Amino acid sequence: MSHDGLPNSRQSLLGVSHEGDEVWLIRGISQKQYTCPGCYGDVEIGEDHVIAQTVMRLGGTEHRHWHRSCAKRILEPGLNRVKAVNAREAGRSKLESRGKRPAGKRGRRTPRR
Repeated sequence: MSHDGLPNSRQSLLGVSHEGDEVWLIRGISQKQYTCPGCYGDVEIGEDHVIAQTVMRLGGTEHRHWHRSCAKRILEPGLNRVKAVNAREAGRSKLESRGKRPAGKRGRRTPRR
């Protein structure tokens, strides 16, 4: 399935890494200069790029800033079950709160006694 043009302001991408971690690909406009982990080139201030926010299976989060072309060429092919999701679901606070709970505890409700 092709996700050309994504992520954008309305939709992000969600995939699963080989380790079982959630990887959220989110559109970003650079507020400062970053180094792309794909090509080690500079992501310049004001540049449209991709933020790869990883929510670890065992808890915790991390994020990296990628050039759009590098994310498409290197990062996205290494993900399984990639799907488009509403960009509102990919907010930083939501993803960080997901990272505070191990994967087995996400989305489960405690039974009433």
